Amino acid sequence: MTASVGGAKGQTTPVLRANSVDVDVRDGKNLYKKYWTVSPGLKKDVYYAHRFRTSNRITFITDVDSLSFQVEPGKTYGFIILLAGKDSCYTEISTIRTTYHKTPDQPITRDTLPFALGQDNRIYVQGTINRSEPLRFFFDNGADNTIVFPSAFHKGLRVTFDDSVQNNATGGSQIRQTSNINHLELSKMVWDNEWVMYINKQLGDNADGTIGYDVFQDKIVEINFDEMIMVIHDKPFHIDSSYARFDMNLNGGDVPFIKTSLFIGGSEFPKTLMFDMGATGCLFLNQQYLSKNNLYGKMRVIGNGARSGAGSGSFATQLAVLPKLVIGKFALTDLPINLPLPSAGNADAEELGMDVLKRFNTILDYQNNLIYLRPNRFFSSPYKAFTQTTR
Repeated sequence: MTASVGGAKGQTTPVLRANSVDVDVRDGKNLYKKYWTVSPGLKKDVYYAHRFRTSNRITFITDVDSLSFQVEPGKTYGFIILLAGKDSCYTEISTIRTTYHKTPDQPITRDTLPFALGQDNRIYVQGTINRSEPLRFFFDNGADNTIVFPSAFHKGLRVTFDDSVQNNATGGSQIRQTSNINHLELSKMVWDNEWVMYINKQLGDNADGTIGYDVFQDKIVEINFDEMIMVIHDKPFHIDSSYARFDMNLNGGDVPFIKTSLFIGGSEFPKTLMFDMGATGCLFLNQQYLSKNNLYGKMRVIGNGARSGAGSGSFATQLAVLPKLVIGKFALTDLPINLPLPSAGNADAEELGMDVLKRFNTILDYQNNLIYLRPNRFFSSPYKAFTQTTR
């Protein structure tokens, strides 16, 4: 049974007992395994709930206890995680972030957002934060929040940093400054009370920041590379049979994974990979998978390089050629893929990047956890790694 301690005006603050820092979170219908990390060093740790319209149930599950809240939009719910019986970690569930509205105000059925395909293969859209000058964002369905980079402040961005968070990213983990209440606009879509994180590093192709999947997490997102538009649907719509349907496997988190098969040396290796529109390359495999399947040395190596991201570090990689990748009924051949060297340290990501994903018109159905793919005009285009010098 969950304990509680005295609070202001006779109220009690719920206490959740834990012996491990790893906590599962059930947010509505989705269960995320080891999604939350207890951080005694933070003054306050905030969990931002998935967007919903009326009411939702959120449960934190530790190794020895659980605590549930029936939450409503626009509110916060505080509790304490008591770690190993001695460290009190103040934690808050915030439901302040809500779904977007339109300006001028009118019912939403679908909204079209034009985009550009960057030199780095990413999807770029234009928007503003707190009525700044237009900012250039790349869409990253692997990110769960809006992020700004230093260049945004040269375009009139003004935010009040009032909190911080531990950010785990490729290249290492760092404490990032955050801002809780902000006004985001993309085309005619408006979000109030948006949470923004600052990364003091320039990423992307002249990017000022990123837009994460979370602003659309209660929508159906259609990405059409033939017409260079994103269409945000509020309700289900007819999807023709030329699209192949896949389960959106969440694997205990928010980022979707999709089933694929790799063909190397005449053998098939089934593999579930992260569907990551923030990654620029084709395919990345980790050391554990490569060693377990004895794949080092089985593919032709064409270059060397380094992998980095939002963190300050990087690690060495090889660029090799994968003979064939099959996604559903679609096959791609002779793909350049990144392999971390066995000595590269903790390189645990396994992902499909945008040099593969840009080849498919895509529908991300966040309402039903489904992905739809259909080949587009880029399907047979050269891979970036083959048109650039590798090192």
